[in-house]
Amino acid sequence: MSAKLEAIRLEFISKQEQLEEAGNILKKEFFGIDKAIDDLINNTRSWYVLNEYQNRPLVINLWGLTGVGKTSLVLRLAELLDYDDCLFRFDLGSKSGNYSFRSGIEDLCEKNEHEALIVVLDEFQHNRTLKGLAREEVESGENRRVWDLIDSGKIEYYQYYTDLYDLMGYVKKLTYLLNTSIVVENGRITKGLEAFKAEFEKERNWNDTTNDNLLIKKLMYPSILELAGDSFGFFLLKDIENHLLKLNGPETLMFLKKVIKIAKKPKIKNFTKSLIFVIGNLDEAYSMSQSLTADVNADVFYESSLKITIPQIKNALANRFRKEQISRLGNIHIIYPSLNKEAYRTIISRELQKIAEKTSVHLGLKIEFESSVIDLIYKEGVFPTQGVRPLLTTINYVIKTNLSLFFTEILIQDIRVSKLTFFVKDKELVCNYIFKRKVLHQQATAILTPLEDIRKPKKDDLQAITAVHESGHAIISAILLRTVPEHICSVTTNNDSNGFTYTKFPWNYLSKKEIVCRVSFYLGGQVAEELIFGKDNITAGSSSDVQLATKFLSNMYKTHGLGKLPLYYDLDPNNNSSFHDYEEVETMIEATLKEGHELARETLKKEMNLLLIMSDYLSDYSSLNKQSLKQMILEHKVSDVELLEHGDLLYYRNHLKKTIAKQEESSGLFEGVSLNYQKKMN
Repeated sequence: MSAKLEAIRLEFISKQEQLEEAGNILKKEFFGIDKAIDDLINNTRSWYVLNEYQNRPLVINLWGLTGVGKTSLVLRLAELLDYDDCLFRFDLGSKSGNYSFRSGIEDLCEKNEHEALIVVLDEFQHNRTLKGLAREEVESGENRRVWDLIDSGKIEYYQYYTDLYDLMGYVKKLTYLLNTSIVVENGRITKGLEAFKAEFEKERNWNDTTNDNLLIKKLMYPSILELAGDSFGFFLLKDIENHLLKLNGPETLMFLKKVIKIAKKPKIKNFTKSLIFVIGNLDEAYSMSQSLTADVNADVFYESSLKITIPQIKNALANRFRKEQISRLGNIHIIYPSLNKEAYRTIISRELQKIAEKTSVHLGLKIEFESSVIDLIYKEGVFPTQGVRPLLTTINYVIKTNLSLFFTEILIQDIRVSKLTFFVKDKELVCNYIFKRKVLHQQATAILTPLEDIRKPKKDDLQAITAVHESGHAIISAILLRTVPEHICSVTTNNDSNGFTYTKFPWNYLSKKEIVCRVSFYLGGQVAEELIFGKDNITAGSSSDVQLATKFLSNMYKTHGLGKLPLYYDLDPNNNSSFHDYEEVETMIEATLKEGHELARETLKKEMNLLLIMSDYLSDYSSLNKQSLKQMILEHKVSDVELLEHGDLLYYRNHLKKTIAKQEESSGLFEGVSLNYQKKMN
């Protein structure tokens, strides 16, 4: 093996090892996103290891909820690969400022375009080119060049030169002087030198006393070299001098005008060797992003986020970008999951460990945090759809702001101490001061627990109404749709609602036969209130349910064609490709609402015992999780219903296969057809 080939082999192996080590470090620093890290490392490999073979930018898209570590992961990877000095980050949500594309493009274009660079296009969702139902074009201005960068890696760049304006002013005056007063031969003024000096004696760039009769002073050579040196093949100041000393006045004027013209032209900057990270939050794909509740278990949102696919991401992008722009983003889409409960608790533990390590270094004290501290921070700091940021602020006000109080106590009480242990009890953060395994002193401070305070059962009329209402939804979900809700709350931390029932149906389609049951589900809360409290005592808390039921039916009948006839209705009277006679479909919507309302009434009357038991529990306690709810339903339901856990094989596939088998028996459906049917069935 030649020395050159051996050197290439060793560099290849070294880079592979460095990339793998970077992945291992990232997994120790970022929690709950191991798959995203693996995808990031694998997709980065070709750019990092074989960059010389790359002739277009490598585009990697990262999508997720806010605060899950998309940007920080990329920045840390660049640091681990020693590329942090070759990284350019742009915030596409900012039109000005240090990270805006307009401000930062100059720094990027000053880089050697033949180097491997990392470009981070953050908050990419704000770079939208379409908006509204009519998909109107958005004026994106400076950020339009972003698409050229993503597509070919080549962008037009208008470089700003201060000396260009000086040169333009000089040429204007020189034109007049050459026509009236001065003569130039071989770059030197042979006639009219005094007139020239009189015009330019106060201008620094033109007043070169060591070369009085030069038309173009040597002080301007660097500017000419910068403005157009490459275009003329000039690389040294001497090249400029040799050229100018061959020219007369008109020739010099023509040369300077060419320099100005070249300097005014946009330059094509080539970044085909770059790695481009497109980072954004796509609410259209992450349906749970609209929920700001802190009451739903983070695992529920995590499991939902795992089901998001690349086609869903592209459909979400279609709400903001044109099809040809989506194609430019390519097919490398790393889909971040929502963080689960384990990830949040690990992050809390890690942050507390950092505090302990810093205290050990600065004060020589060992610190330990008991599990009750982690429990409290989780309850107070985790909003599952908002990521890590709210959690970090909670750690700050629960722990960091109180540490000085506990450290000061050592000095005040003159305590010999080797270790501090912290735990939470009765809304207080308590510290044990330990020396030689003995607790010598204890200090406590009250801590704010705003979310826990809100979550406490109120045991008032409002909680009773909410308990009955949400129980109605939950029972309809279980009995008519065979799905136990994931979570049900009668007291919430959300100011916009008094309670909620979170149901995740285990199938990914909606059939005509379940339309009435879905309407019953929406109206179940109001019906439950009527059955328990009486018709005159139902409350106005069902407005969103009624709205959802009506919109749902309108969508099913007017858009999806699931009414009596498969018709598409459109509110736009100018749309000739749709149906506009709404009278019949509106009557159908009204009839189905009545049918769903009556079905909910019959179901809840039949399950009155279950309704009362569930409502009673939720009027005293704030919530019920899925496991407890399922147990309650199974113990007290009257209806003979089998609850579903999985919905992949409920009806359609089995029915199709049975129909095919039956048809084959009677008519030999597959005779003479080369399909290897048995193998396909397996």
